[in-house]
Amino acid sequence: MTPMAWELRGIQAHEAGRPGEAAACFGQAVATAGTARSWLGLALSQIDLGEPDSAIASLRQAAALAPQSGVVSHLLAMLTGENPGRAPDGYVAWLFNTYAAGFDDHLATLGYRGPDMLMALANRFCQPQHNLDIVDLGCGTGLCGLAFRDHARQLDGIDLSSGMIEQAARRGIYDHLHQGDIHAVLAALPAASADLLLAADTLIYIGDLDPLIGAAARILRPGGSFLFTVETGAAGSGFRLGRSGRYTHADGYIREIAGGRLQVADQANGKIRVEAGVFTEGCAWRLVRPQA
Repeated sequence: MTPMAWELRGIQAHEAGRPGEAAACFGQAVATAGTARSWLGLALSQIDLGEPDSAIASLRQAAALAPQSGVVSHLLAMLTGENPGRAPDGYVAWLFNTYAAGFDDHLATLGYRGPDMLMALANRFCQPQHNLDIVDLGCGTGLCGLAFRDHARQLDGIDLSSGMIEQAARRGIYDHLHQGDIHAVLAALPAASADLLLAADTLIYIGDLDPLIGAAARILRPGGSFLFTVETGAAGSGFRLGRSGRYTHADGYIREIAGGRLQVADQANGKIRVEAGVFTEGCAWRLVRPQA
């Protein structure tokens, strides 16, 4: 068999949830060709098998062959304890393009509550009025947008993944959809043009929130709110990239990073999902731009 044929077999085994078989197939591929994709596939299988040291070795082989790969660099960071400021765009796009078609079903199996947590927070300060200009950051397939559509005069969505943008468009709930990095898209929007910013399960791929908080303060009108969720836990006093590939953020960090730009108006802790039988602790936050 050719290396490409072994890779294909490995991909099929990985998607079918057979990591041992996938590792064997990718092992055959790297033995004959050793492409970056083969080494990455082997590493992903080793991660699934609970073999982090082997995965690190495979990822370093992949990095030598594809030094610009955001996927490889992020996986290496999460396994070696590095703490970069954010996940590379290449990693985020790859991850969500992979999951796009079955994303809603996948979240249902996890008991995902991100949009519900944000809506519960929103219900404390407003009821649906159909008069808010809302931007949904990291909109995904549109689950959060769907929850907030009744609040919106205009609802825009931003996502890095083309697959997610395609799924969101099918819902027919967004007035405009923007594919790209949320920082770049926000920078192109007019100042004081939004009443509400939403980010459900988006900041878990951004560690350093300082640039985003600055962008939110510029985009929001006075009195406008930024509602978002983060994962909590072992973040210490700042942010931390975990073995899940996602970031956790400490309460104190959120308050510090808001600074004088946005004011903490409300927060609510909760269990945001169940993963591998374990509850993931999260927090929904409401930050407000002060009145002029």
